[in-house]
Amino acid sequence: MDLGTGKTTIVKCILEIYKNDKYKVELCAPTGRAAKRMSETTGEEAKTIHRLLEIGKIEEDKLGSIDEDMTPIDVDVLIIDEMSMVDIFLMNYIVRAVYYGTKIIFVGDSNQLPSVGPGSILKDIIASNQFATVELTQIFRQAARSKIVVNAHNVNNGISFVGKKEDDEEKLEDFFYVNEANQEKMLYQVLSLSKDRLKNYGNYEFFKNIQVLTPTKKGMIGTKELNKKLQQTLNPEDENVLEKQYGEVVFREGDRVMQVKNNYDIYWEKEKDIGTGIFNGELGMIRKIDSKEKQIEVEFDDKKVAWYTFSELEELEHAYAITIHKAQGSEFDVVILAIPPTSNMLLTRNLLYTGMTRAKKLLIIIGNKNLIEFMINNADIKKRNTGLEERLKRLGEK
Repeated sequence: MDLGTGKTTIVKCILEIYKNDKYKVELCAPTGRAAKRMSETTGEEAKTIHRLLEIGKIEEDKLGSIDEDMTPIDVDVLIIDEMSMVDIFLMNYIVRAVYYGTKIIFVGDSNQLPSVGPGSILKDIIASNQFATVELTQIFRQAARSKIVVNAHNVNNGISFVGKKEDDEEKLEDFFYVNEANQEKMLYQVLSLSKDRLKNYGNYEFFKNIQVLTPTKKGMIGTKELNKKLQQTLNPEDENVLEKQYGEVVFREGDRVMQVKNNYDIYWEKEKDIGTGIFNGELGMIRKIDSKEKQIEVEFDDKKVAWYTFSELEELEHAYAITIHKAQGSEFDVVILAIPPTSNMLLTRNLLYTGMTRAKKLLIIIGNKNLIEFMINNADIKKRNTGLEERLKRLGEK
């Protein structure tokens, strides 16, 4: 666990110790946003794991079977953040790429959602008891003032946040819960908060500070419909603003978008740097639509600028609202977390906990009290049949 327990401070201390001893240290994370956040919190460059390994384009049916395009990691110490997101294929590349004797430090929260790909790497490593493991559980005094931090820890421990606590007067006003079952009213809350209520409350602006999260893609409070309504509200049709229709989706200058598949070949520029590759989950904004050249210019959150031909627009989706799964590894100043009725497979404690821990300054949860209580109590995580834990234990017995 890391929220409010000093993870960042410890990582910075580890970095300082090794660097003072002249060790070569490399920082990395599974996603671009997680790597960016790691860079911001440590003051050191962090790369995505893909970028560090310089993994070339891999066909989906060959995933996990190609080693020749992988670049060795020649460092003394490798620190990997957000390890709960790392699947068995990526872990395979990492351990094959490091040299014998390299120290690897895994940093992550095993209570968050498991990796999208197969495997349960972080949980299995911890459960094997074959590696030195430190669990951070103490919430420090300053962090304990935050209702986000306290309620996230409560949810992770199966304790409800619904209802006012006796010591709430001592805490920051950074957490609000709206008990609402009617989905039309939930939609109104999301739209009005996004448009002007939060700007009036704390001078928060949607395109700078705010992200809407939901567990599902389907329904009135799913990402597909929310994105349509939020686009109409925040970036409506304007004769002076260019747009491009692609299938049923209208992309408009000023839209917030997300890359939804790995593209190792797409060219980008960033100030004086150039490179290739935009990866699944990276967020950005459409800056320009050029009908003559038939391309769209997107500036991503890390200031990379890439150009998409109209035929490549299947790789982009609107990102006014994104699923909690897609948000893992990211942080946002303000999170509006809308929880509608959906499949019980999605209404789990670790999904609620993951969504809550995406917020840095303000968290607003909108949903029916009984549904939230169900999620808090639904701690049964579908077991993944990996075999890694047992194999690690057998290696430890030799």
